[in-house]
Amino acid sequence: MLEPVEINASAEQVWNLLRREAQSGVDEGQAVVLAETRARELLVEVQMGVGFRVQHAYRLDRRGERCLISDRVRPLGWRWRLSNVFLFGRGIRPLEAAAAQGLRNLKAAIEESGGAS
Repeated sequence: MLEPVEINASAEQVWNLLRREAQSGVDEGQAVVLAETRARELLVEVQMGVGFRVQHAYRLDRRGERCLISDRVRPLGWRWRLSNVFLFGRGIRPLEAAAAQGLRNLKAAIEESGGAS
């Protein structure tokens, strides 16, 4: 699991933006929402190409007027397994780096908008 990111907004505000982003992936045919508990957990599977999918398990924790969000990344598929062999088992690092950047982008988007839903 990635290091949680603290966002200066309520869990509900973070959830609304995260869920909208997930829905845009669903609408484009690139993602599927597998499970959700409103303003707490979201499990999304993203199609990265033929034979390669990534599951993102987002967790939101309330901290008063703030929110902590974390993401557990789980790559899936034959293409992932094959590429990870050639990367000597370190193939998850770029996926984790991209997910961490995604959390930072989410934080920036919410905080720059003043936490607007």
